[in-house]
Formats: sequence, structure tokens, C-alpha cells
Amino acid sequence: MVVPILVFHKIGPVPPDSHFPRNYVRPEQFDALLGSLRGAGFQGISFDQYLAHRRGDSTLPRKPILLTFDDGYRSTAEVAVPVLRKHGFAATIFVVSGRLGGSNAWDAEETQEPLMTASEVCALHEEGFHFGSHTMTHVRLTTVAPEVALRELRESRESLEALLHERVRTICYPWAQHDAKVRQLARQAGYECGVGIRRRLNRDDTELMALHRIPVTYLDTVWRMRWDLFRLRFRH
Repeated sequence: MVVPILVFHKIGPVPPDSHFPRNYVRPEQFDALLGSLRGAGFQGISFDQYLAHRRGDSTLPRKPILLTFDDGYRSTAEVAVPVLRKHGFAATIFVVSGRLGGSNAWDAEETQEPLMTASEVCALHEEGFHFGSHTMTHVRLTTVAPEVALRELRESRESLEALLHERVRTICYPWAQHDAKVRQLARQAGYECGVGIRRRLNRDDTELMALHRIPVTYLDTVWRMRWDLFRLRFRH
């Protein structure tokens, strides 16, 4: 089974002074992309469903896809979620649990944008959206001491589980940076799978702690994304 995972950050117009414009996808572009995915027969799944498939406990739809959002910006709740509802998709949102209700302080040079609050996270969770960990403070796990990385990983999972009252199985590595040691620490912290960024699809032998995600930016047209989802089936 081949499973694509897409990753978005911010859904909104690209600010002219943005240092990282590729973190943005325009709302009309996002709407068109989801419409195209639905028209092509893709069905959204959760990481719990994916893990159950990898264990051999269940089957996936014929054309599964995972839609993910990093950082937990309020624009995800206010702009992306209505479009996801319109097209019948759920999604997984990776939140920085120690920064809920704050802003993207880890990008000090970037425009500061509000993050979802704990109550907004709970409301979306009750609606059926899924949440995963993006650590406590968005630290670069490959550059800090192992005990700091482990604390960031473990405390984020535990705080989210206390908030959502369910198991949190997935870690999204900040800055998409991970190595064998970080992946080992993530397992030690209680995660069952981890995601970074790599323009590849996931197969039944893809390492669970290093799942691939395709980044979507304001430069990606519907046709480019459809071509990528086709051609990447033939790349390993």
C-alpha cells in the first residue's frame, strides 16, 4: 500500500515581508487542491488508521491520504478547517504544546502569527480532527542535549494526552530535523511513529519513525500536485 502524506503550515495570503513564503498556501489554492484530491478519489485517514494497517489489524481505503498541518496556527482552525469540512476531509494538526495561545516565537525574524489555544484544540478534537506532538517549544532536537530532547518529546506527549484524554502516538520533528538518536528518543518517549519532510510516498516498509511528507507551498498548482502524487509512486 502506498500512502501519501501532505504537510501544510499556514493557509492565507503570502505577506510581502515574509522570510519563509513557502510556508503559505493561499486559501483559494487550498480549496482547489482539496477539490482535486476528492475528485481523484482520495480518502483522508488518521495516523491511528495508518498504524493499524501497518500492524495488520485493518485495511485502508483504495486511495488513502494523510493531510497534516504543522505548528497549530489559528489560521488552520479559521481558514483551513471550513475548507476541509467542505470537501469531507479531516486532518492531523501537530501543535507545539508549550506555546498554545502564543505565537511562532521560534521564528523570531518571521511575522508573528497567533497559535490555537487549548480550548480551540479541544473543540476541533471533539469535531473529529486529530492532533499530534510538535514538541513543547519547537526545539531543534538534533542540536540539544539528549536529556533536553527527551524532555521536550515526553512532556509534549503527556500534556496533549492530558488535554485530549486520548493516546498521542505521532511526533512531528521540528524543522523536519531528525536522526537515528532523535528517533530512538522519540520511541523512548512513547511515540509509535514520526514524520519529517521528504518528497516521497510511504510504503509498507517505510520506517515508522521516519515517515515521509510532501510539503505544499504557494508555488504548487493542482496539476503539479497531481503529477507528484502519480510520479512518486515509482520512486523509492
